[in-house]
Amino acid sequence: MIYLIASLVAGLIFLVSGKIKFGKTLYLEGPKARIAGLIFLAPLGLMLIVIVAGLMYAAVGNVADTEAFEQTLDGIASALVRNGFMIGLAFINFYSVSREAEDRGGCITYWLAYAVIIALLVVYFAPNITSNTPWFLNASIGITVFQIIFIIGIWLWKKWGVFGYALITFIAPFVAFLRVASISETLISFIQSLSLILVLYLLVKPKWQFFE
Repeated sequence: MIYLIASLVAGLIFLVSGKIKFGKTLYLEGPKARIAGLIFLAPLGLMLIVIVAGLMYAAVGNVADTEAFEQTLDGIASALVRNGFMIGLAFINFYSVSREAEDRGGCITYWLAYAVIIALLVVYFAPNITSNTPWFLNASIGITVFQIIFIIGIWLWKKWGVFGYALITFIAPFVAFLRVASISETLISFIQSLSLILVLYLLVKPKWQFFE
């Protein structure tokens, strides 16, 4: 709900005003600010389309488990809004951050911290989620360990950290599919993975000349 409200308010303000400003600092203005507004609002439109299409599909009686279907719709909608919000912030950072200074800035630092927290939460909850599939537990922990290693590489300005994180994040949904064999859950995981890769690109591209 927080991401939903924040995306709606920010998107409308940026789109109408044509400015992205915090305090006395002007980050973007004109077409780029309005594009940022559309990026914040676009997932909301996709969310409504997914929900309406899902309800219409359920109304014609093609859904056997209504509760599970509603949970899937909620998961997809939440993933769209949450990741759209992160992409919007990364887009603002892409066009407003200095390309001359070798500093990570707030966005990269916060994103790396966010990625570490998500990885640690996966390790913490994995035993409860995968109690009947030991191989998947080992795979999840292995992927998480590699993600943390690559995050450290990004922090140290290493290109292998960027490429490694993108690759392991892209692989994760396919590993998840082997466990659940669920197209809907895999789709949610795939949206999350692609969004993380896109955010990573928007954050590191302006500083790419400093990576070794």
